[in-house]
Amino acid sequence: MATKSFHELSSRSQVVVFVVLCVLTVAAGWQILLSPTKAEIESRRDRLSTLDAEVGKAQAVAARLVAAQREVRQLEAALHETEAVIPEEKDPQDVLRNLHDLASDSLLDISSFKPKAVVVKTEYTEWPIELSLEGSYHDLGRFFDHIAAMSRLISVSDLEIKTKMRSSARGSVSASCIATTFVFQKDPAISGSGGR
Repeated sequence: MATKSFHELSSRSQVVVFVVLCVLTVAAGWQILLSPTKAEIESRRDRLSTLDAEVGKAQAVAARLVAAQREVRQLEAALHETEAVIPEEKDPQDVLRNLHDLASDSLLDISSFKPKAVVVKTEYTEWPIELSLEGSYHDLGRFFDHIAAMSRLISVSDLEIKTKMRSSARGSVSASCIATTFVFQKDPAISGSGGR
């Protein structure tokens, strides 16, 4: 079979060959130039949707941040109030002074003040103090009312009230109780040391 050159072909055949060559050139150009770009566009679209999701999550976190900061401020205020009720240090002079002032205001005498062994708990330490008081029954009630109104937390237990056979200048009743005050532990790991 003899091969003909392009110029020897009929014009119709030349057009068909030219169209086929154009289609093949466009297809090759598509494969070489545009197909990787399309894949890159799809990859970037996927990355964009991932980033949109991450931005949405970050915006949700930012919206919760304001509420979390408000909650932290409230918790710090509550901690500050708790530190007034349960201080961080055991101060025997302060406790003795407070109890003595309350007893004096209530017209009672403290006949004995005996600190007992400290009881260590997970987040606080209990510091019990054995008290003996003398005065009248109503003065004793006023004293316990003053203790209940204190900013520092003091718990009263093991209360024993005895009536005196003879009234004296110190009143008609004697009472003994355990007044327990509490000390906050910032570092619970120190709890094994027996308190501060």
